Amino acid sequence: MTASGSVRAEVRYLNDEWKERADRPFIYDRDTRRRNTTRHEVEIIDARGLTATGTVNVETNGLTFARHETSVRDFHDAEAVRASYEAEIAPMLQAATGAREVFVQSHQVRTEDPETFLGAYSRYIHCDYPLHPMQDRERNLLRQHGSALANEVADLDFAWFNIWEPIERPAIQNQLTILDAASTAPEDFQEYHFTESATGGYAAIPTRNPRHRFLYFSEMRPGEAAIFKQYDSRPNQPMVCPHTAFYDPSVGEDHPGRRSVEFRALVVY
Repeated sequence: MTASGSVRAEVRYLNDEWKERADRPFIYDRDTRRRNTTRHEVEIIDARGLTATGTVNVETNGLTFARHETSVRDFHDAEAVRASYEAEIAPMLQAATGAREVFVQSHQVRTEDPETFLGAYSRYIHCDYPLHPMQDRERNLLRQHGSALANEVADLDFAWFNIWEPIERPAIQNQLTILDAASTAPEDFQEYHFTESATGGYAAIPTRNPRHRFLYFSEMRPGEAAIFKQYDSRPNQPMVCPHTAFYDPSVGEDHPGRRSVEFRALVVY
């Protein structure tokens, strides 16, 4: 722990060499992560008080904090979690963002014993999507929900959000840090492939900028949620909050592994 309300920790950024390259890096396992990213020590500020006073908010910074007392008792029961989408996740996100409608896409549970590289805690700063319009992405989800808005995608103002929550116990180590969207610039980002195949999917990833401001919510507990933006179609709005897990050296390793759930959702304004 450093100054009150912050910690110093290392995070992995995409290597600067990729700023000058036309191709995309691949990051899909430990070897490719180590080859294409570099650790940097940064200050990570506790944003609990900042969101409580409105100093940090969705409109300016692309993220906020919410309380979410869920009815789900077993997050490994996928059907039970999906049943909470409309009853719990959508109303919480609508209240936090002021959106007209919310459409939850999916969820993922992470534990200390991941089955795959993509199922593990992220060990490098990344975004969940590319930072350009992909109308089929939005249209397909709206059609899955049976929404007539699927025929109006080109005219919609929308954003994608990630909702992150600890489950089963407090998240003491390997907590989530979120990059303040207001501290980023378009030139900070490159695209990368997150699977071994170039056809398997790609998203955005930042390179190091000393202006970046890292935030987190200390010792999050079940019933608390971090809500942060992953893409916004509207001009002059904070577009994206890159994020990663981080190891807090002031806490140490004498804690049970972090367990969490994250939801991805589309909001229409």
